[in-house]
Amino acid sequence: MSETRLSIVIPARNEEALIGEVLEAILTAVGRVIGVDRGALWLPDTPYEVIVADDDSEDDTPRIVDRFAEEVGVARIGCRGRSCAAARNAGTAASAGRVLCYVDADTVIPERAVERVLELHEDRGMCLVLYRLVSREPGIRAALWWWLWGVARRLPLARAKSMPAFMSCDRAHFDRYGPFDESRTIAEEWPLTRAAYRRHRARFRYDRTLAARTSSRRMALRRLGYLRTFVAWISAVLFPAGRTRGLVPVRGEAKPR
Repeated sequence: MSETRLSIVIPARNEEALIGEVLEAILTAVGRVIGVDRGALWLPDTPYEVIVADDDSEDDTPRIVDRFAEEVGVARIGCRGRSCAAARNAGTAASAGRVLCYVDADTVIPERAVERVLELHEDRGMCLVLYRLVSREPGIRAALWWWLWGVARRLPLARAKSMPAFMSCDRAHFDRYGPFDESRTIAEEWPLTRAAYRRHRARFRYDRTLAARTSSRRMALRRLGYLRTFVAWISAVLFPAGRTRGLVPVRGEAKPR
């Protein structure tokens, strides 16, 4: 078996609504790179791995992931950190890839995502890449929400380089500047993104050629959810205490059907 080129880590807690669609998109992207149809794909025979870090889910998330484990070799590991940061760190600890790619369990990546991630890291030497996010749901409010995050990422401010719903970095960068900060409820990726932007700017990129479709359902289901999340982000940018306050939706707290 050759060395693992890419590890895709998915933090998940109570994600039965979308985890199957998310995994199917990832498997399609892996199959495209190696030239294998989805039905013939068996991940342990490839230099790619997909790891779901299941944060003590109470819905059907484990059952759905275990079906993919049986069919194509997706790995499910358990953790009890009750945060995305803890789940991403647990998934990373279990991974072997030279390149790490983080995909949220409600974010659907495009078909050419894996080849683009490898191109940026293996061919162009990037240490960390953020990718464009667009709304999975219809409506002007959701569309404007993700447009706003795209604008924020282009600001000349290290702390604005946030939102790791679809992000990749090389192993050396993670080992040197990580892990994700588990003390934070928002912007837990800043140790990685800030170091890339400030110290290795030539090897940091916000890549807009890929657009992953991500969900706004947690904001939509909570009273003033969009406003509360935006205020939490502004507070985190401006004030250290704002990075640990519980102003944002806890991953998996809402279980839409």
